[in-house]
Amino acid sequence: MIRRFTLASFRVLTFVLDIGSSLFLVYTLDSDISLMLYDNTEFSAIRLMAFVFLWLTIGAYWSIYKLRRTDRFLRVTFRLVLHMTVLFLCIQIVAISLFSRNPQWEDAALAAILLFIQLSYRFFIFTLIRFLRAKKETFKETIIILGDKAKALTMTNFLQSNPHIGFKIYDLGLNAELEISKETVKKHKISAAFIYQKNANTNTHKRSLEKIALLQIPIFIFDTHDAIIKSKDVDYYGYTPVYKTQFSPLNQGINKYLKRGLDVFFSATVILLVISWLFPLVAALIKLESKGPVLFIQNRNGLNNKLFRCYKFRSMTNNIDESQANKEDRRVTRIGRIIRKTSIDEFPQFFNVFLGNMSVVGPRPHMEIHNKNYQKQIDSFQLRHTIKPGITGLAQTRGFRGEIIEDLDIINRVKYDIFYIRNWSFALDIKIIIRTVLNMIRGEDNAY
Repeated sequence: MIRRFTLASFRVLTFVLDIGSSLFLVYTLDSDISLMLYDNTEFSAIRLMAFVFLWLTIGAYWSIYKLRRTDRFLRVTFRLVLHMTVLFLCIQIVAISLFSRNPQWEDAALAAILLFIQLSYRFFIFTLIRFLRAKKETFKETIIILGDKAKALTMTNFLQSNPHIGFKIYDLGLNAELEISKETVKKHKISAAFIYQKNANTNTHKRSLEKIALLQIPIFIFDTHDAIIKSKDVDYYGYTPVYKTQFSPLNQGINKYLKRGLDVFFSATVILLVISWLFPLVAALIKLESKGPVLFIQNRNGLNNKLFRCYKFRSMTNNIDESQANKEDRRVTRIGRIIRKTSIDEFPQFFNVFLGNMSVVGPRPHMEIHNKNYQKQIDSFQLRHTIKPGITGLAQTRGFRGEIIEDLDIINRVKYDIFYIRNWSFALDIKIIIRTVLNMIRGEDNAY
């Protein structure tokens, strides 16, 4: 926690210093470029916001606030020079087009002074981070290295010879796949796993990677110096190419925030516009037909296999039978059959989505007992828990919903769920939601 907070603070500090030094230098030297930020010598918040937005946009493109563990200061300098060059050109274009101001030599001098100042404190921060990673245990991260023993030894030797990278190695031995567990990860605070490329798809190591993916641990793939790497984001540990991979795009960048934003917006809309009047109506009908609670609340397995309380409208007589509902199930009430057929019984799960236990789209959660049985049948079943479960999912829109009659039903459901996790996109979520609504309108044979 201290390590992450401190490194994040360094990034924020760098950004604040960048903007502050830019504004201070422009104002102090009384440059004509101040027209970009001041309107008739008065401060303009809109122009400042435009400047900061431009700075961040160009800075994000050139990754000026991203510091890779193997970066040399020359690479940091190169990225900042590119950023300042593009920014300088953009400002000149704005000055000419909006303020009819011709380029002047003092603009280039100002940019050069600003570049020197920003490189100066970047060098200090860069050196400090490398020192902390090399000398302070608090700033080191524990990793595991899997795969070919000779290749793993090469990577181990490099990391031990370069302590400024900030990795310390937890040795699991030859039977690493048997020892990787939640308890091991928690006890030794393992934060990343490295594996040799050719071992990644072998059955033994594939099971290890599935366990690691379930624990939300980043995976780094490394290969020999002459290997052809398909990933665009390759780093080099010495002469060894390394790239970071994730089991799902949801673990990359801002994707999980985009998905969470969709979940909050969609669930809040449904709660306010639909559930607000539907809930009392359905509740009254349920109460009139049979005794018992309006909501059926049951523990289900969610993200990282953690249990959460899943809400549904009660559609059966109140009992503790954990068997799946079938087409002629006598436990289903008359109103229950209607709300199950139209999927109205699932609407309370929008509260689960709003609270963060579920997502609108994702693998459907199963009961605990069924979860335990299925994971014995299918090796990759647990990978469904690397993301939040959903009210609907790709498998459901493809017809694999409801009762599991034969093994092929759950195999196909898992197949579609894993495809969704591996290939998630914002557009795919929207497509699944639209298809789910259309299926509700048409009605589904498996909805009983």
